[in-house]
Amino acid sequence: MAVKELSDKGPDGTRLGQSSTDKIGFFGLTTPIARRTLTLSAALTAGSTTAADVAACVDEIHAALAAYGLVA
Repeated sequence: MAVKELSDKGPDGTRLGQSSTDKIGFFGLTTPIARRTLTLSAALTAGSTTAADVAACVDEIHAALAAYGLVA
């Protein structure tokens, strides 16, 4: 089976999802999801960032990537 390209090589690029509420998924994700909002910036800019704050942010990023099917 031939690979299908999403891009038409236009100078303006290629976009997935027309709005933030459009649902997308990758690698056979059964149920595509809409854009997620992450809350990690507040924890990292509070002035007293701890290792636990950084770990929580990494966990939140991992959960978002996993939800889209980008990481296992």
